Amino acid sequence: MTRAFVIRGFGVKKDSAGQAIDFEQVHAQLIAPALQRCGLAGSTTTEIVDAGNIRADMFALILEADLVVCDITVHNANVFYELGVRHALRKKCTVMIKGDISQDTTPFDLSTDRYLKYEVAHPAAGVDALVATIEASLRSNRETDSPIFLMMPALPEADPSAVTLVPLDFIEEVERAAKSRDKGWLRVIAQDLAGQRFQRQGLRRVAQAQWRLKDWEGARKSWETLRTTRPDDIAANLALANIYERLYRDSGSDAQLESSNQAVRRVLDNEHTSNTERAEALALQGRNLKTLWRARLAGARDPAAARLAALDARVLQSYEAYREAFHGDLNAFYPGLAALQMGHILLLLAALPTWRNLFKGNKKEADRAREDLESALPALAHVVAASIQRTIALSPDDAWVRIADADLLFLTLPEEELQADNSALVQAYRDAVPAGDPFAYDAVTGQLKLFAQLGLRADAVQAIVQALDAPTRSEPGHLVVFAGHGIDRPGKPPRFPASAEAQARKLIGERLAALQQTATGTTALTVLASAAPGADILAHELCRDMQVAARLCLPMPQDAVAQQVFPDADHWRTRFLKVVEARQQGRLQLSIDAELPRWLQGRPGIDTWERGNRWVMQLAQSWGASRVTLLVLWDGQDNGKTGGTAHMVRMAKASGQFELDVIDSRQLLAP
Repeated sequence: MTRAFVIRGFGVKKDSAGQAIDFEQVHAQLIAPALQRCGLAGSTTTEIVDAGNIRADMFALILEADLVVCDITVHNANVFYELGVRHALRKKCTVMIKGDISQDTTPFDLSTDRYLKYEVAHPAAGVDALVATIEASLRSNRETDSPIFLMMPALPEADPSAVTLVPLDFIEEVERAAKSRDKGWLRVIAQDLAGQRFQRQGLRRVAQAQWRLKDWEGARKSWETLRTTRPDDIAANLALANIYERLYRDSGSDAQLESSNQAVRRVLDNEHTSNTERAEALALQGRNLKTLWRARLAGARDPAAARLAALDARVLQSYEAYREAFHGDLNAFYPGLAALQMGHILLLLAALPTWRNLFKGNKKEADRAREDLESALPALAHVVAASIQRTIALSPDDAWVRIADADLLFLTLPEEELQADNSALVQAYRDAVPAGDPFAYDAVTGQLKLFAQLGLRADAVQAIVQALDAPTRSEPGHLVVFAGHGIDRPGKPPRFPASAEAQARKLIGERLAALQQTATGTTALTVLASAAPGADILAHELCRDMQVAARLCLPMPQDAVAQQVFPDADHWRTRFLKVVEARQQGRLQLSIDAELPRWLQGRPGIDTWERGNRWVMQLAQSWGASRVTLLVLWDGQDNGKTGGTAHMVRMAKASGQFELDVIDSRQLLAP
């Protein structure tokens, strides 16, 4: 969520004519409603509730804010001082407003700047105009609205991340979620960052963790949120260039690959891009060209057909982009290795009679290109080797540089040595590729299989792939999230009487059996459910009896759940503990404490149960199942509260990704 800060007077102030203006009323009736409609979090310094130096916090908020609204109605020294700080620190998105009957003239230095007028007597009448102004400011492509940066365009803009501290307990929660490989947990953390002062820095950490877990969609949303307010964010564009290319591989959508190319162009067109970042962008450009080129080989039946299909201008363009990227940063071994790989493919294609077609039939130019490759590739291999060895010395535990070293050996090992004994090459890959890492395995074998498809050292490829341990993959065909009413408690309206337990078991069992029959896939049916007394525990017991795979989802440690949920329900507590014991291997847990993490405490509308519900729903959406269902035992009543079954139903409908299957719990009340 975009953050705002409001610079204004407090209480009632008078202009030079003695006219009183109530700035609290202006804020309540004009500024706050406009910010809310624009989806902006933030306010004045009144949002600072913790101890410390309020001036330091104020300066930080002025710098951090994506947008500032400043009321210049009266001559207020503090207001103009803070406005000057904003104009000196940030280039864009400072919106000035002024009451239209104030007798205080606008200061000379601001006299040529635009500001929005509002009626002091009726500030609410200006909400629509302020909303339009804020939205236009956020969308504007204008370089600056600051008179300081306008007059001194070479002045560097301050970096908000330099003053924004990310709480340690937040960092540790992200690390725990990443270590648990819990994509849903990371998505919930991303949601909970909305409106936080450290949202940008925190979301960057989350997005990086999502990328490492191959949660492409989660990472895409996180990086796009960061790019919303800063379209030229170099790190965000580099990350999105990678992500959209991955999404293209999964979907085949040309729009996804074009989104990747657009992100690359934003980096290359940015005057602030460093040499290292430019090299990375060029490498991504080469990778995208390679991805498009490689799609041409999909239907090739043998190496000869693959080589004919491979004769495409993009194979040459990809090589050139990779080579330029490596020349821009010789310490970055990846584009150099990629250029070497594409160069060897080009040499293979240069033996074809149709090689000159890449050069519009110009045989002389085609021969020169082949000769250039023959002379350039050995030299390139030496430089790439030096870059790889340098990186190994700096990061000896980096698996990717070890993989690159094996890839280099694949290309440079003399043919006679390879034919005599390929065991050294096979061992290099076995030592480099981390066992059980699907990301690394797919990357390595994907490139090797491309070589084999073109007939380049195909026997060696076969030996390497056979020697590598393929990671175990589980793609559940149908994921079911179960939720339902708990057993009625004394004094509560009847929904699930204890006497109806057998009937509830029968209804839930019948629906699970029906879902089990229609499920397909490696793991036919998987159920996610919590363990509240009532429908949840019944679902776990039924899954055990029906031999349906189920995962127990707890928002906090089991002891805390037992204390909070089963204080007097001894019978249900015993059943809960049996479920916990049976689900030790498959148990998923959100928090290590019964309370919210400290960085979230005090946030309105969030508690452990509400957060737990969101976590389970995000788990389901990031699971990778081909079909996702929310199965509920529910009476259809929604009181708008969070943490219960109705809350799950609302989230399922809002996501648009769940089939909704309702077992009408009103049947349990029938006489």
